[in-house]
Amino acid sequence: MPPRMLPSNDIVRNQRNFRVLLQAMSHPGRLFRLRALESPGTHAAVLAVAECLLDHEVGFASVGRDSASPLAAVIAAATGARNTGVSEADFLFIAGAEGLGTAGRVRRGSIDYPDTGATLVYCLDAPPNRDPGHFRIRLSGPGICEAEGIAPAMREIPAAELRELQTANADYPLGVDALFVRPNGEVMALPRSTRIRLR
Repeated sequence: MPPRMLPSNDIVRNQRNFRVLLQAMSHPGRLFRLRALESPGTHAAVLAVAECLLDHEVGFASVGRDSASPLAAVIAAATGARNTGVSEADFLFIAGAEGLGTAGRVRRGSIDYPDTGATLVYCLDAPPNRDPGHFRIRLSGPGICEAEGIAPAMREIPAAELRELQTANADYPLGVDALFVRPNGEVMALPRSTRIRLR
């Protein structure tokens, strides 16, 4: 399939969003805001990420609640990317905050090519969680200056999911990168180099 040709305004938006994603990856646990697609919708913010990162040469999978299948169809139509199985996917889109154990089943790269590990994109749809238990989670690593680490800015991520990411990234540089995207365009990244501590 030939690559899609994008209108110039889409190219500019994708370039800006790509810079936002780079900022998020450089500052783990912090919130940044994407420029969503012109037409609003349930998946507008997630599609903004997909259009930045996916093309016809990469494979993706989607898992989660009932919205996973419609999400996969929308991503495939918008990007031309191949819909694959979880273990072969370059990008895994997770409908909701829980990956149902998939963080341990995706590619984690190799010692020679650690960058071939998958990227997990959590498509959040719940309002922010104000649970004070959030502050028992601390992040440390590159891009995090505080000596004691920081608490992740998004509180709706279940501790069990963070434990799965902790396990998947235990053998750095092998591991997975994770992006958490809210419908309003807010995005937070936890790259594989980030250490997650749950107290």
